[in-house]
Amino acid sequence: MKNSLLIITCALLIAGCGQKNGAQLDTADEKDTRVRKGLEQVSKKNWDEAISQFETALVKKPELGRPDLELAIIYQQYEKNYARAIYHYERYLEKRPLTEKRALIQDWIKQAKISLAAETGVSAGDVSGELVRLTRENNLLRRQLEAAGGAAPATVANVRTILTQPPVSRPAPAPVAPKPAEPVQADRTYKVRPGDTLSRIAGSVYGDAGKWRKIYDANRDKMKTETDMKVGQTLTIPGL
Repeated sequence: MKNSLLIITCALLIAGCGQKNGAQLDTADEKDTRVRKGLEQVSKKNWDEAISQFETALVKKPELGRPDLELAIIYQQYEKNYARAIYHYERYLEKRPLTEKRALIQDWIKQAKISLAAETGVSAGDVSGELVRLTRENNLLRRQLEAAGGAAPATVANVRTILTQPPVSRPAPAPVAPKPAEPVQADRTYKVRPGDTLSRIAGSVYGDAGKWRKIYDANRDKMKTETDMKVGQTLTIPGL
């Protein structure tokens, strides 16, 4: 009996050690041709084609996580479609529950909910209706693509228009504009503090958490991923 328990314990330990973290799984997703094409379009800032490639990848392989993360970032930062950004962030966290980027992504979701609330007039905590609508639209997209006999990029581009329409705006009182942070005119440095994320740092120095990628791009020589920071580390803060 003791020997059996020992064997089971060892097997569980080996299985646990063999699990890949979020970054490794995201890298593995790049083996998919459509994911690679989507990332190429991101590097060219061709957002429409990148969206088409990532959505096609998800239709073909729903288990992929990297396309959800890339789509969420594109929708939040460039398309300003905050409801769809939240949808893809949450799908990513469902697929990568142990990702080391969880705290950072939850911070991005919070920012997207605030932006969505300002756009639609609903409270930041009451966006479930929009997400239900997006889930239905996502299912409709899949059915239309299957009926079209696959996921050719042209077909995806045509059908995708039903997904990229922004939520219907509702009358809302004008939001109180936050006091803008003092513009950063030249490059400077910042020492990472406990609890810091790139979005929090961007919110502090720029007054806009959405400019986190500007800091990340300026520190790629020190950071392997968006969360690769250590307390006390010195980051370059590029000027605006």
